[in-house]
Formats: sequence, structure tokens, C-alpha cells
Amino acid sequence: MFSKTSISYLDKNKINSYLKFKKKKNLNHYISLIKKGSLPRPYYALGMLLAANQALNLGLNKISVLEISIDDYSGLQDLFQHKLDIESVIPVTFEIIHLNAGSKNFNKCNNIRDRLDFFNLMKSSTIKKNIKKNSDIKIFKKNFVKDLDLIKRKLKNPLGFIIFDVNNFTLTNEAFKILNISPKKILPKPLLYFDHFYRSSEFEGEFYSIKKFNDKNKLRKISDILELPEQLSISWNKWLYLAKRLKYFINFKHPKFKSRIKTII
Repeated sequence: MFSKTSISYLDKNKINSYLKFKKKKNLNHYISLIKKGSLPRPYYALGMLLAANQALNLGLNKISVLEISIDDYSGLQDLFQHKLDIESVIPVTFEIIHLNAGSKNFNKCNNIRDRLDFFNLMKSSTIKKNIKKNSDIKIFKKNFVKDLDLIKRKLKNPLGFIIFDVNNFTLTNEAFKILNISPKKILPKPLLYFDHFYRSSEFEGEFYSIKKFNDKNKLRKISDILELPEQLSISWNKWLYLAKRLKYFINFKHPKFKSRIKTII
């Protein structure tokens, strides 16, 4: 089940549309739900579906999704439900990994580019983890830096979708270390999601972290997905900005970078 907070963003028509899908599941209906924004966090569903389609075209049947956030497990709950729904319409399964950067680490950040005028000091959250014990879900919350390295070393299934939700420039830079991973452990063009572009400048926060990463790397880039927001906005106008939060991670050195991937949406 999706988190209550996420469900609250849907009107009755969208909820009913999703319930109809649950009674008779098929891929085309699910794609329609995404296009019309009739799912909680439809951008999570879109990132997961695009990653699953890429994996399927590469002959893979299991991939990993990594969410990096701060003391908030509501996104993990939604990812779990998206996992169940997508697995019911496409022959790819997901391993979900959650890495908690922690409010203590956030509160230590004091870089001028951390959008200090927008995000205040955080308190540890008491959000309940309503996630059933499952071998395909792993939670890391002991030490952000060490856990990040541990995930890179122990990852069993290639990363297909990574969610960056750590609010600022400093922690996003740290989280980008996950992109320095063996090509065997990541898709040629994995999807990335950034949650905090809202009214940011080009010289702060996640946006500047991306710019810094691209300036530093010649053959590894974080790229917009051209025309995706405009095409999806025909079905639901909010995609005009929500889809801009989705990016490709481009690695020209990936051995399967030139593999043909058929579009699904």
C-alpha cells in the first residue's frame, strides 16, 4: 500500500482509475496511469518502468533501485508498491535499497551553495517503516559514507534507478560517489531523480551539484531526457516540471552503451 501522504495528492477519479488497474492488470493500463499522473509519486513509477524496460532489452531480469534520503521512509513505502505493480506487468523484478543520509549529517552541512535560506535544520523523523520484511528490500542507516561504499561493493543487481533526496549541495556531491561504480553494476543509461529543484538557482543545491559533476567528467555525464517533459505534459500538465527532475546518467565507456533500447513510453 502507498503512503497516506502520497495518496492524499490523488483525487477520487485517479484513485478509482488505479483501483480498476488492480482488478485487471496490464502494461498499457499502467502506462496510462503514469501518463495521467494517476499514481502516487508517478515520477518514481516512471523511473522504475523506464529502467525495467532498459533492463529487459539488455536481457536482464532483475535490477536495483536506490533511494538516498534523510530520515524519511515514506518514499520507500511507495517504491515497494510500485515494485509490486510493475513486476505484475513486465518480467523484471526489483531489489530496493534505501540509504539514510541522516539529519545529523545534514545539520553539519554549511556550504554557501547548500540553499541555507531554504532548508532549515532537521530533526530526526519518527516516520514508521510500514514495510514488510522482504529479501528484496535493504535499508542502510548506520554511516552514510561507509554505507555508500558498502552498497557499491555488495550490490548484486545492476542499478537502474537512483533517487537523490538529500536536499543540499554537500550531501548530493557525496551521494554522487555511487556513480563511480563498475559498469557491471549499473545500466548503460540508468535513470536519476532529483527532488529539490524547486525555485533553486543554477548555482546552488542539486542543480549546481550536477553542473559540477559534468564539468569534472568528460565521458560520464548527467543529462536531461530531451522532450520527455513536453511529450508527457500532453497527458498531464504537471509533467512539464516533474519530468525535468528525471535525468539520464550517461557513461560513454559502458560496454553496452550502444545497445538498442526500444521505447516503452
